Amino acid sequence: MLLNFKVKNYRSIKDEITLDLQATSDKTMKNDATFAHGNVSLLKSAVIYGPNASGKSNILKAFFVFRVMVLESLLRSNAPADLPNEFFKLSRETENKPSCFEMTFLLDEDIYNYGFEINKEKVSKEWLKQEKGKKILFSRKNQEIESNKNYFQEASVILKKQTAEKVLFLTLLAGNNTPLSKRIIDLVKNTNYISGTDRGNTLNYSFGQFLKNQDMAEKMKNFTIKADLGVVDIKASEKMILAKQAQSIPDKFKELLFKEDSKIAERSLKFYHKKFDKNGKNTGVESLDFFSEESEGTQTFFALSAPFIDTLEGGKALFIDEIDASLHPYLCRYIVSIFNSKEKNPNNAQLIFTTHDISLLSEEFLRRDQIYFTDKNKYNSTELFSLSDISERKGVDYAKRYMEGRYNALPYISDFENIKFSK
Repeated sequence: MLLNFKVKNYRSIKDEITLDLQATSDKTMKNDATFAHGNVSLLKSAVIYGPNASGKSNILKAFFVFRVMVLESLLRSNAPADLPNEFFKLSRETENKPSCFEMTFLLDEDIYNYGFEINKEKVSKEWLKQEKGKKILFSRKNQEIESNKNYFQEASVILKKQTAEKVLFLTLLAGNNTPLSKRIIDLVKNTNYISGTDRGNTLNYSFGQFLKNQDMAEKMKNFTIKADLGVVDIKASEKMILAKQAQSIPDKFKELLFKEDSKIAERSLKFYHKKFDKNGKNTGVESLDFFSEESEGTQTFFALSAPFIDTLEGGKALFIDEIDASLHPYLCRYIVSIFNSKEKNPNNAQLIFTTHDISLLSEEFLRRDQIYFTDKNKYNSTELFSLSDISERKGVDYAKRYMEGRYNALPYISDFENIKFSK
């Protein structure tokens, strides 16, 4: 379970910002949008609003960097590429300084805090803390690693010496099957991330799940049908064919890209819709090709279906950038309502997303502590704040007040009326 995520000196983010998933004392939607784990009350979802270039996506990208480092730093240890340190470039104070990433989370009944700082060449700091007893399990400064001998015995002297400059100590420990470190790695691995610009990988994952996992396919089909996209059935197939036989690749590219005997996977995905006669009588069904005949909204919803279901069933967390891309506001509401539901989200999965869809800015769908805004300060650095931070009263029209600029977090277009375009 995710309690919070912090990031500092990354892309547009100069000073530390915190995305907090711990619920406030607000009683709104308490039985649906929040859940208790021990003494901690957590949110099932959180949304980030803000103008373009305000840093919304950078917060989610920061988590992606955190995830990649934790899962892959050992694999990348011998690679010549720089570490993903994209420091804030608009300040002398932060240029060429480390980027900092930190996550606080629950494992069973214990709260842990894990984080690290990286520059382009190495891991400069790393730490793992346990809230119970305020214990520092290990701390690292460059290649010097100190550990708590009584409570973190998996940090052996040998493994400390084996930790390379570009490798996270936690990743190395987990690679050696040490118990706590491996559980933390598994938690990060089970936190899903969907980019706002690259949905191709998401669609590829969902197609594979639909084709090879019959149980998942049925759930994806039901999920899509209930979204009222006019779909009554979905069928998929995949077969290996000679590249020269592919219908979707222009002939001029076949010779350039493939050898004459090359084989490729040809995929077919058909969505079935009801077909009617001139009197409106249902006469059967008609199949439409998913890739060429279905709308972008339907394609997007299907692509998202598998990671949504995986997250909900596994009680995982999902970060998704631009959830509303090609989706109607009602579909966004449908998705958020599922996560904010005691019945439909019994495993307490968590959804963190960015959007411009103001129809969700309502007490009907989200609590005040679930609503975040990004804005740029006078130094052009990203700031993040929650609606609960500014003590907005209940019962007001959040969407209207947002569009009126009451929360800032809106684009400012200077001298718009005097913009001229050449004929």
